[in-house]
Amino acid sequence: MESTKNIKKISYEESVRQTIPIMAELIKGIKYGYIQITVQDGRVVQIDKTEKFRFNDQKSK
Repeated sequence: MESTKNIKKISYEESVRQTIPIMAELIKGIKYGYIQITVQDGRVVQIDKTEKFRFNDQKSK
């Protein structure tokens, strides 16, 4: 298990400044799926992206 002792706490403003460009890139790069934002004490601490690939079943009848 990783230690969290060396993680620097950042301000709300810095959290927003770092998060917005990341979110924009993730949204731009996903066709199907979802993006989950984890917030702790009013700050973004984690972003998860799950992308789904859909395949059309084109069976001839």
